[in-house]
Amino acid sequence: MNALRAVPTPGEDPAAQARADLAPVDELHVARNVEPGYDPATDPEAMLLCALMDVRNQSADRTDIERITTTLTAADFEDPAHARIYSHIVDLISAGGPHDFASVTGALIRSGADGAKDAPLRKRLMGIVTAGAHSVAAVHYADNVLSQSYRRSFHIAGGRLIQAAEEAPEADLFDFMVELGTRQRAAFNRLNAFRRAHS
Repeated sequence: MNALRAVPTPGEDPAAQARADLAPVDELHVARNVEPGYDPATDPEAMLLCALMDVRNQSADRTDIERITTTLTAADFEDPAHARIYSHIVDLISAGGPHDFASVTGALIRSGADGAKDAPLRKRLMGIVTAGAHSVAAVHYADNVLSQSYRRSFHIAGGRLIQAAEEAPEADLFDFMVELGTRQRAAFNRLNAFRRAHS
C-alpha cells in the first residue's frame, strides 16, 4: 500500500484496495522483463556472447577467440538477436578493438539500434552481459553452439528432403539427397575440426 492510500476509503472493498495497490508493482515487473521465463544463464548462445564480452578476455591469449570467430558464423545462432550481437562482436574483434559490453552497445547504436524498435535487443544484451560467463569458458560455449547448429542442420535438411520428395522431379531426387549429405558431412567435419583444435 503506498503512502497516499495508507488509509482506505470508508466502504471500499479491502480486497479491491489491495489489488489496486499491487497493480503498479506488477506493471513495473512486466516492463522490466521483456521475456518472462527466459534465463540467459541456461542458454549456450547467450553464455558464449557473455564470455566473448568478458573484459578479462580483452588482454588474454587471442588464440581461442580467433578460433571461435573464424569457425562460428552468425548463421550458427538460432536466435536472430544473438546472431546480430555476435556479428558486432566479430566485427569489433576483426578491427582489433575492444569487444566488451560498452563497445558492443556502441556498435549496436551506430548500426541504428538506438530506437524503440530495437529496445528488446538492447534489453537482451543487458541480460546476456549479466549472465556470469567467464572468458575461459568461451570455447566450451562455442562448442555447444556449434553442436546445436549441427543438429538443427539435420532438421533443415530433413525438411528440404521432404519438400523435394513432394515437389521435385524423380530424376533429381537422388542427386539432391547426395548434395544434402555432402553439406551435412562438411558440417560434421567443421564440428570435429573445432573440437580437435581444442584437444
